[in-house]
Amino acid sequence: MVSHVDVGSLVRRLLLFDAVTVKSVRLREVPFFVRTFGGAGLRQLLAAGALRISSEFTAIGTDFLRDGVRHVPLSHFTFGVIDMKDREGVLASELRSLEGVPGLRNRERAALQETILAGLVRPPPDHGSRLMSQIESDLRRNTPMLEALIAKQLSTRAAAGGRRLEVRVEETQERTFHIITNLVRDFGMSEAEAHELLKGSVVALANMNHRLADMEAYSAITGFADSEAPLLFGRLAAVIAAQNPRPVEEHFARVVTIANLPDMSPWGRVDVEALLEARQSSECREFRAWLATLDEFSDAQIAEMVGGLRHRVACVISGAPGRMARLVATTAVGLIPVVGPAAGAVVGAIDSFLLDRMFPSSGAFAFLDRTYPSLFLPGP
Repeated sequence: MVSHVDVGSLVRRLLLFDAVTVKSVRLREVPFFVRTFGGAGLRQLLAAGALRISSEFTAIGTDFLRDGVRHVPLSHFTFGVIDMKDREGVLASELRSLEGVPGLRNRERAALQETILAGLVRPPPDHGSRLMSQIESDLRRNTPMLEALIAKQLSTRAAAGGRRLEVRVEETQERTFHIITNLVRDFGMSEAEAHELLKGSVVALANMNHRLADMEAYSAITGFADSEAPLLFGRLAAVIAAQNPRPVEEHFARVVTIANLPDMSPWGRVDVEALLEARQSSECREFRAWLATLDEFSDAQIAEMVGGLRHRVACVISGAPGRMARLVATTAVGLIPVVGPAAGAVVGAIDSFLLDRMFPSSGAFAFLDRTYPSLFLPGP
């Protein structure tokens, strides 16, 4: 059951990125989207390619039981693809929840259902089998990621101490993998405890492979914690970390909080026309660039930049009247006989400093001051 959707985060992502793919839970978020964007607005976002929806049931299972009993010994693992038999029928039935959305007429609801079901983005048909093969390949190669995941779980246990972890994998039968460790011998675990820890690590390995497979299937990058980068990408961690969308999303949320800007509630509404226009604006592009610089600033510095009159002045002096006023002031100083042209150059340098340092990216502040708040419609 989906009881809440962070639609504020979704709106921010739509402003930050060219396209956003939502991994939906049985399309149960759709009624929240309709309340936020309206039925026509949601269709417009989908048609523009700004918002894409995926709803898949494919998963990799392990530790299977037969009549409640494991069919392989402890610390042994096999894998299988789990999927939904009647995916289309299940998703169509889930969209009946739209009947409870106030103001959504039958014809509009039917058109929206058709648009959503026809437009769902899907991975290749062999997505599940390829994913399982990749996990099995990782185990056959005794991937360092598995040891890193086991060590990560061990680090949270008081009994870990400074002992050295030993891990190797043997394929005892075709597609049955025995993970051999020193968890029982050197870490004082029972066979059952060691198996549960290994199971958690194997599931984490499967989940990471699933995320990588999804990125490939949907041509997208998911957000990830900094600590996950070495596990996800190995030697490419430093390169791919710069593409992580998570920090810029966190910066946006941080600015919204510090500047006390409007944010979305589950019952809030968004002007989709204004949203699509804002995504293409120069102010939005400058705002994205400005967000990328915020690592070096404290909350107090950001509050100073976006608070009170400061960003309003930045908007004014970046406009045509502001540019004319600066030109007149600089020229006037240069014409004073006692001061002369040299002072005019100094004032010009100060003017440049004010624009570039005190008021960085005035377009970004115009976005915060005018564009972003204008997206939100009054409540019903």
